[in-house]
Amino acid sequence: MAKKCPGEDEKRKDEGRDWLQILAVFIGCLTTLENGIHFSWTSPFFVQLTKDTENYDISEDHASYFTTLPPIFQILSCPIFSVLCDRIGRKTTLLIGGVPFILACILETFAENVYVFHVARCLTGIGASANYIALSMYAGEICKPRVRDFWVNFLVSINASGGLLLINLIGFYFDVHQTAYILLVPGVLFQIAFPFMPESPYYLLMKRKEDAARNSLQRLLQKEDVEEDFVELQADVKRQMSETGTWKDLFCIVANRKALFVGVLMRVAQQFGGSAFVAAYTSYIFEESGGDAKTATLIYSGVFVGVTIIASFCIDRFGRKMSFIISMFLCAACMLYLSVFYYIKDCVPQWDVSNYTWVPLIGMMAYIVFSAFGVSNIPNVMLGELFSASIKAKGLNVLISVMGLLISLTSYLFYLFSSSFGMYTAFFVFSLISFGNAVWCIFVLPETKGKTLEQIQQEFNGNKPLKSDRRDSQKLV
Repeated sequence: MAKKCPGEDEKRKDEGRDWLQILAVFIGCLTTLENGIHFSWTSPFFVQLTKDTENYDISEDHASYFTTLPPIFQILSCPIFSVLCDRIGRKTTLLIGGVPFILACILETFAENVYVFHVARCLTGIGASANYIALSMYAGEICKPRVRDFWVNFLVSINASGGLLLINLIGFYFDVHQTAYILLVPGVLFQIAFPFMPESPYYLLMKRKEDAARNSLQRLLQKEDVEEDFVELQADVKRQMSETGTWKDLFCIVANRKALFVGVLMRVAQQFGGSAFVAAYTSYIFEESGGDAKTATLIYSGVFVGVTIIASFCIDRFGRKMSFIISMFLCAACMLYLSVFYYIKDCVPQWDVSNYTWVPLIGMMAYIVFSAFGVSNIPNVMLGELFSASIKAKGLNVLISVMGLLISLTSYLFYLFSSSFGMYTAFFVFSLISFGNAVWCIFVLPETKGKTLEQIQQEFNGNKPLKSDRRDSQKLV
């Protein structure tokens, strides 16, 4: 039996433990699960509702608003939640933001016409806004770099992909009303469990609640002596809060401007890379291929979850920048592959593809494998890392609004291109844009793996890059 080195127990005690940080993010990510569920809600129900003419009178044109309404209301509600994050705290804002998801489920339990569904979809956009803003800030501020590098990425990704699998699994076996009852469960669990989690010590220091911040730090680090960590966190927050934090600062201060540019670029690359419209129209895409849409969608969703788990380990190993860029190139290649198949199906009648309906399934599975390694999750994880404390709420406000605009735009363009000119046109256009974005990202994206929030800010300011060591990975800041 190996003997413990002298002082090993004391050293572990000094380092503290990470389990409460992980638990807090895990519970917080129930809102990400809800967001993933409602975001992908159209995957089974776009086809189901438009084809069920006995119970509903919903055309494809009316149903197309199911994908465009949530991002519009995401944009409209962003300013509210960005203000609330700084006024009442990240934790309380996240709790409030979970309520619209519950209300949407309640409306869907008795919805009989398209307008009630539209209202429910608007509510999911409001909930998504709170999830992206509040959870990004909360997770980024309560976790050490080593926890952010793996666990935040893993939990955010697995809940988002799990939402896609869950809604497809339930949606193909239950009707809209029964599904809504089932989907109330994660929202209620979140409202019960999350109040017991600590508030962000960043926020508490911003509000000069030093005792509460010290207590939060003790809970998060799971150790009594946090004075060194507290003093360092206090100094970093003080420096970041020395900026006035105005809208002008967002564009005029070099670090903020760079962070904003990087955030917008990643969102453009993500959404034109298919992150939104592929999830929203999964069943519709397979339906157009002429194959078994139900089976193909379930296989696709299951692969997505499995690959996301594997991808979390690889991203932690290779870094976020490299993973995102490679993911972008490969996703663009998959969309080009799908474009070729649908072109042959629609425009080359002498080539019978009725026996090759498995081809788009292979392409979509390849797409989901490659997107899980970067496109679908890395921008979400990096949201809470880019901005300093003084400007974070405003920066995220802009980025989430841009994201909402892009989701609405790309979802509408995908449906417009596919319904007007053929599915191959949509995939071809988005593949070309994705190749261009991937090249651009090579020269612009920073690497944030293993770095504290303060180190990231210093590098955005143009200071000499700070070396990240094992000791840095123990810090919360």
